[in-house]
Amino acid sequence: MSLRAAGGAGAEPLRLAAGVGARPGVPAGEVLELLGAALAAVGGGARVTALATVVARAAEPGLRAAAHRLGVPLLSFPAAELAAVRVPEPSAVTAAAVGTPSVAEAAALLAAGPGAELVAGKRKSAPRGRPAGATCALAGPAVTDKGGRTAEREGAAEAPSPAADIVMTSSHPPRPSRQQPADGGRRRPGARQHNHRHQGDPVTTPPALLIAGHGTRDESGTEALRTLVRVLGERRPGIPVACGFFGAEQGPLPLEEAVDGLVARGVTRLAVIPLLLAPTGPVPEALPAVLERAAQRHPGLAHACDAPLGPHPKLLDVLERRLDEALGGGARRPEDRARTTVLLVGRGTADAQANAEVVRAARLLWEGRGFAAVETAFLSRTGPDVPAGLDRCRVQGAAAGAGTGGRIVVLPYFFFPGALLERLRMQTEGWAEAHPGTEVLGAGVLGTPAELTEVVMERYHATVAGDPLLSDATCGCRTAASDAPRTGER
Repeated sequence: MSLRAAGGAGAEPLRLAAGVGARPGVPAGEVLELLGAALAAVGGGARVTALATVVARAAEPGLRAAAHRLGVPLLSFPAAELAAVRVPEPSAVTAAAVGTPSVAEAAALLAAGPGAELVAGKRKSAPRGRPAGATCALAGPAVTDKGGRTAEREGAAEAPSPAADIVMTSSHPPRPSRQQPADGGRRRPGARQHNHRHQGDPVTTPPALLIAGHGTRDESGTEALRTLVRVLGERRPGIPVACGFFGAEQGPLPLEEAVDGLVARGVTRLAVIPLLLAPTGPVPEALPAVLERAAQRHPGLAHACDAPLGPHPKLLDVLERRLDEALGGGARRPEDRARTTVLLVGRGTADAQANAEVVRAARLLWEGRGFAAVETAFLSRTGPDVPAGLDRCRVQGAAAGAGTGGRIVVLPYFFFPGALLERLRMQTEGWAEAHPGTEVLGAGVLGTPAELTEVVMERYHATVAGDPLLSDATCGCRTAASDAPRTGER
């Protein structure tokens, strides 16, 4: 790969994507000064239409402020995707820090879209009296054989409507899926599929991402799912994203309507990610049945369905954070956590394998975190119920030396607020009133933190890489007692 000069005399100003690598705490002014120097070197009135970086740096206030001042979106890419892009100046130091040998150059190329080339290679900021805090590179449309430029993207991404359930930001053309085989998707039996992106590779529209939540009639849960879709759409504008609920009759955001909306936009392939922590067990309108009906309504629509998310390490970190929030930061010392027991509460099903996933999550949450114990309870269809679980926590706390009362944190093991959370709170408050000597605290639901978007995209790419989308369109979601106990393990 070589750098190219920006347009000749009379050429239109280049609209470029800027990839930015940053140290934690980098000031916005340093980023803007670096970008100004890079644009000045390019010349010709070039301007930046998007900033891009690695997911691990997407929350940096300096980068966010720089994008805000420029009036452009800040895009972020997983380290694995950036690492798959060939660049002129890979760095072992960068790879050790954020998991990819290139941030600035690779992010610029991905943000600039299919067929892009580097206009300006990596350069470092030069603050006085301290090490460089930022790097940047600029990428834009390739030069054609006739000396012109390929189609350029116009301006910053339009913000999706707050009510939009399907996010396809039209100002950013779809980027090719690195999991899509270059032969149009028809892989030879036994052939290994590579996910490296090279300039000039054939471009195919990636499969849509369909997020399937378990039915709720609660508006706050519905809005939380919409928010997750908006965030995913903003971070990955090249991938069509939609969401819906299954398993509840006449609920909001029906999954089938989400599928119909995607098909109306020209989608022919779906990667379905169930937003579940464990299999649902037998439910009305189960996910495989909903997807099968959608396939019958839309001949030629292929889908692949992943397993429930399960106790993914990143989600376990979020659960630990919810515990700290409930404790008010007062149980960070080993001796404080040692006198705290946790009750992890799942929905509960008639499926033993699904219930066992909650028990497995409790064990993983307990490992190495210093709590006296992590017990489990269920809200319906199986035991132990919440009062029985609290009784066990009280006994465990006493055995751990927390005294006759001790402290218990009740931790809901589901994503959204709603009727389940209210039922849990009522049962917890009733038990606490009967046991005034025990301190009982309630933690929040998982919600839709940044870690969830990372897990969903990780599962999306794994599902596409498996490529059942182009063969039998099978469904890997599990709902019956025959499920294998490997939910969440990849």
